[in-house]
Amino acid sequence: MSKKLTCDILVVGMGPGGSTAARYAVKGGAKVIAIDKRAEIGTPIQCAEGVSESVFEKLEIEPNPRWISRNVPYVRLVSPSGHVVDLNDERVAKAKFGFVLDRKVFDKDLATFAVIEGVELHLKTRFVTGERLENGMMRVHARQFGEDVTIDAKMIIAADGVASRVGPFFGIKTFIPLKHIESCVQYEMTGMGLDDAIEMYFGKDVAPGGYVWIFPKSEDTANVGIGIIPSLTDKNAKYYLDKFLETPRMKGARFVELNAGGVPVSRPLKETYGDSILLVGDAARVVNPLTGGGITTAIVSGKYAGKIAAEAVSANNFGKEYLMRYQELWKDDFGKSLELFFRAQEVLVSMSDKELDDAARSMLKCDFETLNEVELLKAVAKTNVKLLLKFKKFLN
Repeated sequence: MSKKLTCDILVVGMGPGGSTAARYAVKGGAKVIAIDKRAEIGTPIQCAEGVSESVFEKLEIEPNPRWISRNVPYVRLVSPSGHVVDLNDERVAKAKFGFVLDRKVFDKDLATFAVIEGVELHLKTRFVTGERLENGMMRVHARQFGEDVTIDAKMIIAADGVASRVGPFFGIKTFIPLKHIESCVQYEMTGMGLDDAIEMYFGKDVAPGGYVWIFPKSEDTANVGIGIIPSLTDKNAKYYLDKFLETPRMKGARFVELNAGGVPVSRPLKETYGDSILLVGDAARVVNPLTGGGITTAIVSGKYAGKIAAEAVSANNFGKEYLMRYQELWKDDFGKSLELFFRAQEVLVSMSDKELDDAARSMLKCDFETLNEVELLKAVAKTNVKLLLKFKKFLN
């Protein structure tokens, strides 16, 4: 015997994007059901947990100290030959603090906010298939603790990550080439010597097409991870990360947790909407292609998706033309930045180790207005004639 549920809006996936979408949709007056395949929101950790302070402004909530593992005032970049560039308040005029989150607490609290507003949350509930009914409703078939669950909704918000299964079932093309997916592995490590910097290590032998990161969480604990482009090497991400752990920088460190996954480093999907459906976060490919960071864009896209979905319920209009306003909103907010980051990522992947070393040396001669990835690359290009041609496409 199967369970049958009905709602205005069904949210699939309760990461930061899904939880934000659910909260704003129910605040807009819609009846919202949310499902997540996990038993506990926030686990396992899916990323390095770094965000800028702007994320809390986007959420329209005050930051809770419980969410923050560590304040991070600057970034340290390390080139293939070991040139160290510290981007701190001495080098960056308008430096802003970043944070390393405790995602296990942060994500669970975002889901809690949604539930407090009135969202009906079902955990350990996995999307299986979907279909469009003749009456215009969207039907999802799910499994919950071995039991079949059928959910009928007027529309769906898909927040089910890079491997989204919901979008394709309802006509959204989500395929991206292998060269635009980073393979990522991360250890939580203890016994480390740390200061307040986020550290990033570059080089073909270090992380082909990507970088190794160290995000400090406490005085001796950090997220140490790697993202690589699999098409650039015959080795996997774990091989390169384990190799990095053998360097003097990691002497004495021991790992206590392992996580792995994929991150889209492509342009966003051409259409992140369709009849009765919106895609947010990684499912929509709204991720910074240069850094792989996607928490803030997931939250912002979720916010817009929730608002537009609630408006669609009020207007009883779930057509594609009506819902395209969602894409217009997130594009106006951060679409231009994502395009610049994508072009910058293409440049970075094409750079040789020598060119990366040259870029680091150029950065050592520069001061910067803001700690912004695009501005950093533009400054390097303008001060290094050898790299100017390499960056020409990006600068235009």
